[in-house]
Amino acid sequence: MARQVTRGRGTRVLVDETPTQVQGGGKPWWRGMAITGALFLALVTLALVMSLSGGGGAGSEGSSDSQGQTAPAEKSTTGGDTKSTAKKLVNGVPVGYTHNRAGVVQAAVNYQVARSSAAYFTDEKARHATLAAMMTSQALDRQTRNDDTGMQQVLTALGLTAGSEDELVARGAAMGTRITTYTDQVATVDVWMTGLVGVTDKNAPMPVSASWTTYTLTLQWQSGDWKLNAITSVNGPTPLDTGSDSPTSVDEFRTADREFNAPPYVG
Repeated sequence: MARQVTRGRGTRVLVDETPTQVQGGGKPWWRGMAITGALFLALVTLALVMSLSGGGGAGSEGSSDSQGQTAPAEKSTTGGDTKSTAKKLVNGVPVGYTHNRAGVVQAAVNYQVARSSAAYFTDEKARHATLAAMMTSQALDRQTRNDDTGMQQVLTALGLTAGSEDELVARGAAMGTRITTYTDQVATVDVWMTGLVGVTDKNAPMPVSASWTTYTLTLQWQSGDWKLNAITSVNGPTPLDTGSDSPTSVDEFRTADREFNAPPYVG
């Protein structure tokens, strides 16, 4: 199980001592993302998980809205900073990848980043739209059911309600990638991710906490694009925390979440 190192009322560093699997008989990605005394059924989070962000209607194509610098603008989107990509956006998710190794890596990273946003956790409509943009046709229903169940468990563990959803901080960024298998129809990509998840409330059971996870994403070439077919996750390489004994306060995290754009999509 996971061991929690706490330093004051700010961030906590989570150290998982048992790897978690994600799909098909394994444990969902989100179990590795958070802890509230015991292993938080968390991120992927999925491992981002089994789902990371989107928006819009299932399979429908939407135009990109400009993303602002404030919390409301950021929370209204479900993925990375959409201003940084020239790719076509469907439900806020970059799609249209090249049919080669570089394209499948870009797809894997962007899909995982998309699934790491606060909106993916809290907005069922946005989550379904995100999944519709990135999943293969045969995996969509399964992943939707898994992530809906997982996200509800996460929100319950965090103590979030409809009135406190703006207090949630959830972000993910890729630290590295590797292709483990590749053909022109199916590829497997490992994405080493760091993530933040927690609530900017001093009385919350889960302050903003860090996680390190390696996601294995299986992608399939379908309808002229790389689509996500399956996700599993294990604990990723986790660095020693060499910060001060006084981690950042929840008030500072609240401000940072409002002022900093989400990590950009790649490509």
